[in-house]
Amino acid sequence: MAVRMALSGKLYYEISQILGVSEFFLGYWKKIFKTQGIERLKLGYKGSQGYLTERQTDVVVEWLKNKEYWNLDELVTYVVQEFGVIYKSKQSPA
Repeated sequence: MAVRMALSGKLYYEISQILGVSEFFLGYWKKIFKTQGIERLKLGYKGSQGYLTERQTDVVVEWLKNKEYWNLDELVTYVVQEFGVIYKSKQSPA
């Protein structure tokens, strides 16, 4: 999502505020995308097991696809209301 926003012309500062990530993070992954393509973004760190089921994740993705813009606070509220999953932090744990 961060790379998509950067490629659409959004300023790094705006993206970092919306997603709660550093501007360095944005530059790094945009460079990876431009030099190695979308497949490189799909590989690598897999993270911990999510709190949503595969079906719930699909529902969230469809909900996002139907939005004109994405807002993290709105997404957090949606996930809490629809699935009872509480989002704790905009940043990964250290």
